[in-house]
Amino acid sequence: MVVDFTWPWNILWSDEAHFYLNGDVNTHNCRLWAVENPHAIQKYPLYPDKVTVWCGFMATFIIGPYFFEAITANGIQTCSVTGQRYRDMLRDFAISRFQQRGCLQDIIFMPDGAPPHIDRRVKQLLIQHFTDARVISRDFPTAWPPLSPDITPRNFGFGVS
Repeated sequence: MVVDFTWPWNILWSDEAHFYLNGDVNTHNCRLWAVENPHAIQKYPLYPDKVTVWCGFMATFIIGPYFFEAITANGIQTCSVTGQRYRDMLRDFAISRFQQRGCLQDIIFMPDGAPPHIDRRVKQLLIQHFTDARVISRDFPTAWPPLSPDITPRNFGFGVS
């Protein structure tokens, strides 16, 4: 067995995050501790305007941000991430930048396994550019289990969940 000590340098950690345009911050992990109950209530709109941003990083560089947007009759609108949009982002934004840097052949791609990340079209693109051996994700030979106790840098360093 050959041991490759450089593999941690070649992993591309990536994820999306929502940023609410009204200034709200997702505080589902924040708690208020007090001697007396402050009866604090925060009102939020059911569907606040938001922008979804993708970013990836390796040991040597950061790629992104990429904003998921769609051109409509009313102009540019924010949109949700679908398999088609995720594939288009990888093809038109991420992979072209890896090729410019000359590192595409070394990258081990590690998406988090969300449904758009394992869409059939996305899987075909990942296999075409990275092969099965260089993708660590659900529905690939090397899977990263959901809710794994092994914390990833994107969760530890950036607080993305």
